[in-house]
Amino acid sequence: MELVKFDSIELAVDRFGSRQDEAVLLIAGGGQSMDWWTPDFCRMLSGQGFQIIRYDHRDTGRSTSSTPGHPRYSGEDLVTDPLRILDELGIASAHLIGLSMGGGIAQVIAVRFPERVHTLTLMESSPAGGDPGHLPPPTAEVRSTFAADPPDIDWTDRAAVVEHRVEIERPYGGSSGFDARRTREIAEIEVDRTTDMESSMSNHFLIAAGPDIDPAAIAAPTLVIHSTTDPLFPAAHGRTLAEMIPHCDILMLEGTGHEAPPPSQWSTVIPRLLTHLRQPTGPVGSLGEAPSSDSSWLDDIRRDYDIDAESYAREVDGLLEGSPHLRSSLRVFAELIGEGTGDRVADVGCGTGYVTGYLNELGVDAFGIDISPGMLKIARHDHPSCHFEIGTMTQLSTEDAQLAGIVAFWSIVHVPDSAMPGVMKEFRRILRSEGLLLVGFHVGDGAEHTSRGHSGRPVSIDSFLRPPNAVAQWMRDAGFTVISELTLRPADPSPGALLLARADSQPTAVRTGPASIPESVDE
Repeated sequence: MELVKFDSIELAVDRFGSRQDEAVLLIAGGGQSMDWWTPDFCRMLSGQGFQIIRYDHRDTGRSTSSTPGHPRYSGEDLVTDPLRILDELGIASAHLIGLSMGGGIAQVIAVRFPERVHTLTLMESSPAGGDPGHLPPPTAEVRSTFAADPPDIDWTDRAAVVEHRVEIERPYGGSSGFDARRTREIAEIEVDRTTDMESSMSNHFLIAAGPDIDPAAIAAPTLVIHSTTDPLFPAAHGRTLAEMIPHCDILMLEGTGHEAPPPSQWSTVIPRLLTHLRQPTGPVGSLGEAPSSDSSWLDDIRRDYDIDAESYAREVDGLLEGSPHLRSSLRVFAELIGEGTGDRVADVGCGTGYVTGYLNELGVDAFGIDISPGMLKIARHDHPSCHFEIGTMTQLSTEDAQLAGIVAFWSIVHVPDSAMPGVMKEFRRILRSEGLLLVGFHVGDGAEHTSRGHSGRPVSIDSFLRPPNAVAQWMRDAGFTVISELTLRPADPSPGALLLARADSQPTAVRTGPASIPESVDE
């Protein structure tokens, strides 16, 4: 077992199987620690060639705990915690298996971060949004627990807390009966491991819900596993969820309750689950679109920068300090955004985060986005006060018109020409009207192939050199007006350029005309 640490938060993580195998991340239900994914269940899957990862939610097990009744986190935090775990473990994407609330979390991740999800398995869950129509309520016995007074127990009395934990689960048993012995075994382990059981039993149910999504937007192959006698989410919840998701299969279990599949069901569940996990999956395209057949370059970028992350970090260390014109361009950008306004800016393709960090020093509320977990691990270490997240510029998770600015400092250099119009349109989508876009890139024509990284290890990645007028035209076509152009080291064999553009009030399809009066500087 290990502790994953970020932003003063610690999450306990347990792994089974080889680190080289495909990862399967198990997401538990509300108020549950990892212990409800039992070691025997995890080993049955890891023995079939998968790396199984289970973890403690905040306020459960050995993870960071809040004061009872006062959770210091939101539903959004519980949604992003699984991604932060994968980032810290250096895992770009995984199979997600979510139970109950964990199934809701998994649905949100699959919609907002589709590139992180190989397959999706939803156990005893319910649609996390969309239009499911009328769904039946929980049983009367379960509903009665919602209105019950807080328990009057001594939380320092282990026996009393274990008994309370067992009784909480009793109304959630299925028609086959409640397995009190097995529940007690798990409860004893959980109570002995948990920092504050009172917080664990209450705080998840006090926080604001995470964001709603439409399950119809889930692109990952999905398996719904649901009991015919689930007392919290009756069978119609599972069937409706499966109907809403485009590429979904369903397995109905007879007699179980609102719980992870018990051992009596493993002979049915495990083979079906393995078949689901082993199905071929391709790169995921935009929501509502067929998977893209030409996005293998994204996988190349992720893989090669993960390989080269530490050496790349050494290579760019001190880059801004030695480049006054790069610093001045960022200062102008920051001044135009406005210091301390609270307006958010994305550093897209942030790498090791040095631009994100510098913008924050200038008073800009900037966060970083990068495709490489290896890069983000360094960024979070070097800039602990900044926020970083996994993402790709082809499909950003930010909602429409939310940002005041975007910086893409030499991060478009690996994007092929065929993808550039879509990238610029994605930038325009998340920028509000009059928002700013600052793009840096290598100037020239053609492509350069790199077969060995800064570390000397083999990589395979293309870098594209472009004339500024070509990049400016992509910007104009996406709905930007270019307001400044700066050429760096024009006499060098490999000059650079910076284009600053403003988002039009109403994006236009195609516009032509000069971008600006260009400047040229030697640096």
